[in-house]
Amino acid sequence: MGKKKSVALIVIMVIVLVGLTFLSVASFPLSSPYHFKPLLGNIRLSTDLGGGYYTVYYPEGVISQEEYDLLVNSETGSDAVETYTKHKGIYYSDEIAADDGSISESFVEEFNTAFRTLQERFESKNYPGYSVKLQDDYTIRVEIPSSKDPETGNFRESPQTLFDTLGNDGAAYFADESGDELMRLDPETVKSTAIGVGTDGGYGVIFNFTSEGQSEFYEATSALMNDAASDNSDTTGGTTIQASLFLHVGDTAIVETTIESVLNQQSVFIGGGFSTPEAAETVTCLINSVLDEENVFDLQLEAPEYYEFGPTMGDNVALVVAIVFGILILAMAVYSIVRYRGMGLAHVLSFITFALLMVLFLSLIDAVVLNMAGVLAILAVSALLCGFDWYAFKNIADEFATGKTLTASIKEGYKKSLALTIDVHVVLFVAALLLYFVATGAALYMSLILMFGTVISAACSLGVTRFFFYVLLAQPKNKIAFCNFKREETEDE
Repeated sequence: MGKKKSVALIVIMVIVLVGLTFLSVASFPLSSPYHFKPLLGNIRLSTDLGGGYYTVYYPEGVISQEEYDLLVNSETGSDAVETYTKHKGIYYSDEIAADDGSISESFVEEFNTAFRTLQERFESKNYPGYSVKLQDDYTIRVEIPSSKDPETGNFRESPQTLFDTLGNDGAAYFADESGDELMRLDPETVKSTAIGVGTDGGYGVIFNFTSEGQSEFYEATSALMNDAASDNSDTTGGTTIQASLFLHVGDTAIVETTIESVLNQQSVFIGGGFSTPEAAETVTCLINSVLDEENVFDLQLEAPEYYEFGPTMGDNVALVVAIVFGILILAMAVYSIVRYRGMGLAHVLSFITFALLMVLFLSLIDAVVLNMAGVLAILAVSALLCGFDWYAFKNIADEFATGKTLTASIKEGYKKSLALTIDVHVVLFVAALLLYFVATGAALYMSLILMFGTVISAACSLGVTRFFFYVLLAQPKNKIAFCNFKREETEDE
């Protein structure tokens, strides 16, 4: 490669890397009212690194200490106070007590079903670092990661709506505007539900019916349209007849949509007017849950408020992780350049490319959330890149020590490194892929980061580092010294 071409490529590479680094860390105003936020600021963090929100579900008949104190201090609540019994940090009503004053077995059984079902519902959301656990034996505390969009600061999904939706009790059914049941949703009528996008860009729920379900939904929409036609019999011609269809879980209307004709198809999109896929996903999680009769409980759960909490691993954990990574990267760069000189510089540039690609992946792929397990995955693939670059450099040095020319040493050194480099990356990628298909929550996001990081590490080890090395090698007169090699006789290669 000629020196002029090498200089041009070096300048272009430096500009690109500096530009991406600037976009990763800098914030600056755009045309009003827009503002560019750094890519690092767009990375979604799990509860262990970024905190989140929590609520406490109180089953019907159980109240908090605060609510009990309000009853005590209320002029009209003195009689109600006597009907409650203290249990740890909560109070339970006589309505759910057995004859001996303890909580009845029927309540305990129903509460346990509700607790297990809530665990399954929040697990199906695939939150990293979420938690569903008992508090004071008969309340349920749920923690979820922050759902704010880093770019806008707005909620992708209101935590209160999320908690209220997944806490609904009862079976699912379609109803008219009076709440009268038109069609029960169960395994006999519905195969599954999924997120869908309407023609207006809003999100909703796709129902995949069985043959029986398709027939029942046809009858339900026929009845709705007939009633709507009767109600509009005195209107002028040309008026579009519409009917409201409601999706209920228990007594709560979860989704309201409008239909304009009788529907007779196996898959139906029920638009809920959701502005984000996360909100529609919550409804699908709820419906898929109650399709199983074992997950239908008859116990009202209330989550009156939600609260924000900081990172579970400490308020400054994200900063500490960033500092540790910065120190490790600096130490790696110094070691590489001191030990391998020009080859080490090529490795450092390749590693910067790797790091920027990881930042792009984490910040631009909205489905990925960074947690501590993901940090460890990044550390692992970073070490993988460093290890195999240094392994290739060692092979090049060994080949040069046998008396071969520098060009032949580079070619043979990379050739000897090829098989092991590919084998290890393939094995790690397959392991991450298998983990992805069986994992949920924190492990799911770790597997995604590990898969992507493995691919980028392989690309950098096999191509990017070598490319940088050849570009840089065109500049020095003493190429042997540039690689930190020594010989008795000076060779000009």
